[in-house]
Amino acid sequence: MRLPRALLFIALMAMLAITGCTSDVPSSGQQQPPATTNNGETTQPPPATEEPNSSKQPSAEQPSSKERPSSNSTDGEEVKEKKVMLVFSDANLMKQYKEPRTIKYKKEENLPTIALMAWKNGPQNKELTTLMPKNAEVQWLKKEGNTAVISLSPEIKQANLGSSGEQFLLEEMATILSQFGYKDMKVLIDGKEVDTILGHMDTTTPIEPLNFAELKEMK
Repeated sequence: MRLPRALLFIALMAMLAITGCTSDVPSSGQQQPPATTNNGETTQPPPATEEPNSSKQPSAEQPSSKERPSSNSTDGEEVKEKKVMLVFSDANLMKQYKEPRTIKYKKEENLPTIALMAWKNGPQNKELTTLMPKNAEVQWLKKEGNTAVISLSPEIKQANLGSSGEQFLLEEMATILSQFGYKDMKVLIDGKEVDTILGHMDTTTPIEPLNFAELKEMK
């Protein structure tokens, strides 16, 4: 049985309409064509957003280069200065004089020893002299009550001094230490008590310091 031409035409048009609808739906992997505005201009669709890459983000636990501590950091201790008085005798061992000196230190408890080291190194005034042998050392210093107990190395015995020189040497050390709260000074050699260091002065009893007010500065 043959269908009328009108029915065949209608069926053909329906198939074409179905095919056109399916071709207008874009696939998920295809790029959408640019849209056309009323003015005839085309606009591009917004680009697809990219997921942030976690490897590009700095870690919160890692400080930046500006925040990292420097490898050349110091101990943080401040170097301070203090003016002290040293005591020296003249070259003829006739009289003693005081000489102001500025010394550097980090810890205040080291001031007495640093002052004695400056004294041992000699005066700035060329008319004064030091009585401490160059190879003699202050081994340690401690406080017992109001007394400074100081231990000298055995080289102190090499000092070529008579009774006045030995007296001056001990008095100068005791006077320098009196600036740091010591009333007097007891001397040991290599940590041991001795009757005398050079055979003239008694060192079994503490040495009394001089009065700074009675000492003059050599001009």
